[in-house]
Amino acid sequence: MRRACLSIAAMATLLIMTGCSGPPPLYVDGGYVRLNANPQAPSAAYFTIHGGGDPVVLRGVTTDEAVRLEIHESMTQGGMASMKPVDSVDIPAGKTVKFAPGGKHIMLWGVNAQTVADGKISFTFIFSNGDRILADAVVQKPDGSAANAAAGNAAAGDHMENMANMAH
Repeated sequence: MRRACLSIAAMATLLIMTGCSGPPPLYVDGGYVRLNANPQAPSAAYFTIHGGGDPVVLRGVTTDEAVRLEIHESMTQGGMASMKPVDSVDIPAGKTVKFAPGGKHIMLWGVNAQTVADGKISFTFIFSNGDRILADAVVQKPDGSAANAAAGNAAAGDHMENMANMAH
């Protein structure tokens, strides 16, 4: 009898613990901005968006550190590369959507010179469920090296701190 009670108690504890975990959170990480070699031409920002428990739509991205930005998507059709602006991006539940070279990205015009010197740009991602997620991107020179190595290390530390806070 005692063994049966212990088994039931163990199963109940397991069920309670799995019920507390909940769905994964919606979050954005891995951000970097690759500056254009021509300062008059737009630069590009890349991120990874991790879908939460429900599907959402990315409705927009903002920053105070550039004159203008647009969400774009690059594609190749019939051997010809092209790029077009997009108004929104679907983020499926539990899936990741990468903004990466050759695909989805954020075009930035007129990046603030002080921001480049600081080595980091802050973005706000606006989703259909009302979430507004802040995410930083490390600024890279056109060759891919860090515009400011100290800022790159700080941004990596901030990401680890954000992930630790999300676990609580």
